[in-house]
Amino acid sequence: MIFEIAPLNRAPASARLLYSLLAILIVTFTPVLAAQPVALITEVTGKVTPALDAFTEVEAGSSIDLGTDGRLEFLHYPTCQKVIAEGGKLSLTAENFRVSKGKIVDISKAECPQRVQLASNEAGAGIAGVVLRGAPKGPLKVSQRPRFLLLGAAAGQFKSLEVMNAGKSVLVMPLNGAPLIWPEAGEPLQPSGDYVAVLTGADSSVRRLPLQVTNQKNQNVPAIIQVE
Repeated sequence: MIFEIAPLNRAPASARLLYSLLAILIVTFTPVLAAQPVALITEVTGKVTPALDAFTEVEAGSSIDLGTDGRLEFLHYPTCQKVIAEGGKLSLTAENFRVSKGKIVDISKAECPQRVQLASNEAGAGIAGVVLRGAPKGPLKVSQRPRFLLLGAAAGQFKSLEVMNAGKSVLVMPLNGAPLIWPEAGEPLQPSGDYVAVLTGADSSVRRLPLQVTNQKNQNVPAIIQVE
C-alpha cells in the first residue's frame, strides 16, 4: 500500500494550522548565537565606512571600507596583535583579519585584554561572561597600575568606577567613554589586597566586580568591562 502526503496547499485546514504552529515554535526556540567582538578600535583617522569611533568594538564578520586615506588602529583579540591598517577594505573574522587593496602599516604583539561581561540590573547583577582566550572564570585580573574600559549598551548608565580594598576606597575615577588610566601619583595596588571595582550608576545603584592584582607593574591594554 502506498501513502501519499498531500501538498500543504491541499492539506486540510487543521493540518495547515498545525504546520504553521510548528514553524512558529521552530523559529521561536532556535538559539541565536550573538556575534562576538574580535577587535577594539583604538584610533581612527580619515573617513571610514561605516563610521567608527575610538574605543568601540568590532564583531566577527565585519567589513570596513578605509577608502583611499582612511587609517585604523585596532587591537585584534584572537591573535593579540596591535594593527595599523591604511586604505582598502579591512575584513575581520573570528580567527584573523585581512586588508584588500590597502596595506598593513604596522603590526606588533600586544597584551591579550581581559574582558568580562557584567549584568546591568539587580536581577542579574554579577559576572555574566568570562575573560578572553579561554582564561578561567573568576575575578578580573589587573596589573598594579590597572586600566579599565567600560563598553556596552548600558555603559552610559554608570558615572564612576571606584576601586576599594577591604571595604576602604582607594581611588574613584569618573567615566567618560575613554579608558580609565591609573594616575602616576596614585599608589600601586598590591597583589595581596582584597580589591573590588564598584560601578556607580546615575541612579546611585552599584555593581561590584572582584579584582585580582597580579605581579605585573603596568598595564598597556585596558581591562574591558562589558555591560549590557
